[in-house]
Amino acid sequence: MSGPSGRGLRITAVVVVALLIVLAVVDRVAARVAAGQIATQTQRTEHLPSRPTVSLGGFPFLTQVVAGNYRDVRVDVRGHVEQDVRVDRVHADLAGVRVPLADVVRGEVRRIPVDRLAARVELTFADVNAYLRGQGSTITVSPDGQAIRVAGSVDVLGTAYPVSGTADIGVQPAAVTFTPRELAASVGVILPPALRQAAAELLTVHVPVAGLPFNMRLTSATVAADRIAFAAGGRDVVLDADAATAGG
Repeated sequence: MSGPSGRGLRITAVVVVALLIVLAVVDRVAARVAAGQIATQTQRTEHLPSRPTVSLGGFPFLTQVVAGNYRDVRVDVRGHVEQDVRVDRVHADLAGVRVPLADVVRGEVRRIPVDRLAARVELTFADVNAYLRGQGSTITVSPDGQAIRVAGSVDVLGTAYPVSGTADIGVQPAAVTFTPRELAASVGVILPPALRQAAAELLTVHVPVAGLPFNMRLTSATVAADRIAFAAGGRDVVLDADAATAGG
């Protein structure tokens, strides 16, 4: 009895292991297919020039695919351009992404509701300054530790004088403004007090950060060595290919 019984246990173990391997493979394939559908729909709906990178979190994936509800979807968009402003990177974490299994199988995903998202939006100083040059401005923006420095020139009696100062960062849902709060000490030697406020206003910079994917809105900003990183978010977003086509 022990012989056949032992063989039976070994066969059962082999079958179980084989099934686990098959399920693992199917799990990964299902995740890859679903991620591909989400990437395609995101590119189409958001009019992106290149396909975003999409990955799925949360294990197992297969149960999420079958349910059509994905707990954690990560999307990376590079080089997004809107209103002549290039955004270097958008990294979005999406929660509650609903994609029906039948649509995934048919490859006909047209509408993807998203419950909420949190994102990091990165805008380099090089891209900010390229935008300003394109607008005909001579003002430049650069990091100053955790602060921002703006620099340019003002015209006094036909002579251009260099002016710079530390700026506050004003974050709006679809724009950022750099407003000088303190001009460099050397400015006081060049300009009389009556002209310093005018110089500060001339150095104020407004940069649109509009048309971001998923209709996200900027909420705050931090300064890094070569870029500004914005926190952004959104709720109840719908990726709708039909609406995007009609709107385009």
